[in-house]
Amino acid sequence: MLLRLILLVSSLLCLAGAAEPDDQRTAPAGPSGPELAEQKHFVECLAWVYSPALWFSYNDALYFQARNEVQVRQLEAMKATRSRYVALTNRETRYEIAAKVIAASGIEPRWQAKILLPLTDTNLNLTPTLEKPLLVIPNYKVVQSLAQGDALIQDDEAIYFVMNFGRGAADASGTNAALIKEGVKTYTTDGRFKTVDAFVNVSLSAEETAILKRVVAACQKEAAILGHKVAGRKATQDFEDCRARATDSNPYMQFLLARCYLEGKGTTKDEQLGREWMSRAARNGSGDARAYLEKVGKTPAP
Repeated sequence: MLLRLILLVSSLLCLAGAAEPDDQRTAPAGPSGPELAEQKHFVECLAWVYSPALWFSYNDALYFQARNEVQVRQLEAMKATRSRYVALTNRETRYEIAAKVIAASGIEPRWQAKILLPLTDTNLNLTPTLEKPLLVIPNYKVVQSLAQGDALIQDDEAIYFVMNFGRGAADASGTNAALIKEGVKTYTTDGRFKTVDAFVNVSLSAEETAILKRVVAACQKEAAILGHKVAGRKATQDFEDCRARATDSNPYMQFLLARCYLEGKGTTKDEQLGREWMSRAARNGSGDARAYLEKVGKTPAP
């Protein structure tokens, strides 16, 4: 079945409390938890957008385009999430993040310019798009190889004259041919002339596919780094909340605070301070703290 999709969519491119006097620690400076989480989501969106499955090559330029309803829905879902950003709302900041990650992939500047549009007041997209209908043929067979790298291919509905057939990394697979119509062509077969619609092959070459995969890998690496930072900020916030609530009337929170110090969760690891808070929690009635101290062979001070 011939799949014709003309889907040109914009890309993405979104407590000191009851602490002891010697326990005056502050949370590390840096982006807030929500900002880090939004940066992580935005970079994850970039990893999806730069997937080779969403790009084609035309006249030595690369273009982004969703090709089916599933991709369109996923793109719209990501855009909807970005619309709810509360910290990463500045377009210039998002552009800088994209440019930094793409540069970190190590691809040459000429490739960077092909996949990331310049930041201007009028351009709202990160990725280039092309206002030409893209024809995607899910399954086909090669009917005849022609001169100059052209070919006749056929699906269940028609025969197509394809110029520059074979430039794509997966053309030999017989699936998902990406074509743009360029007019008509006449060819001879069995001594007769036939005229058919002519298309240019816009499938990605092996080099172009490799370039985009490097960008995806860089985005995934940065998203993982941001994920660790998000987890760290949450642990810090949990620690601060625990420290604020660790009063003598709340021995369970004192126990949790002791665990934070002993394990270095959300704060610098400090075993001595952890043991002090564990003993304090046990004295105030925390069964968890008493069980811990018994396990490590310690008896809480009276």
